[in-house]
Amino acid sequence: MALPVAGFEVPDRYNKDLLHLMVLDAHSLYVYWEISNRRRWLLSQHFACDYGALPKVIRIYDVTDIYFNGSNAHGYWDVTTQQDAAQAFLYQLGADRNFLVDIGTYTAEHQFIPLLRSNSVATPKAGEAEWGEAIQSVITEAQTESVFNRIKPHYFENIQTYSPYAR
Repeated sequence: MALPVAGFEVPDRYNKDLLHLMVLDAHSLYVYWEISNRRRWLLSQHFACDYGALPKVIRIYDVTDIYFNGSNAHGYWDVTTQQDAAQAFLYQLGADRNFLVDIGTYTAEHQFIPLLRSNSVATPKAGEAEWGEAIQSVITEAQTESVFNRIKPHYFENIQTYSPYAR
């Protein structure tokens, strides 16, 4: 139901795909989402059932101090939501960690199918920092090495669409 605001109606949905994650405190996150009609139709066609019949699942990934490639998280947890939900509060998470979430569904074989991926967020430390203690985690030498030893992109991956040239 659309709500009237100062003579205008605010729509219930904007028919866009979005998934946004926010930090509430050191152990809690808030996530909200919208799945477009197009994506809902594609899912209903793929699974040959109504979109409303599919389970809605939030998968929380702990991606602290890593370059997440979709399968190398420190761990993940699944939270099943209500069918008509468009937001959720996620509690009892670790302090001083980085998280991101996917919204998806399960197949009949209980395989997770991601639909949308959120932004990454960092939860703060649980308590106050002691005098002289680093406010953020210190990057170790091993983590620095992993950054510099990444595979370098090929030239064709970095071609600019506009290149100034001199005559």
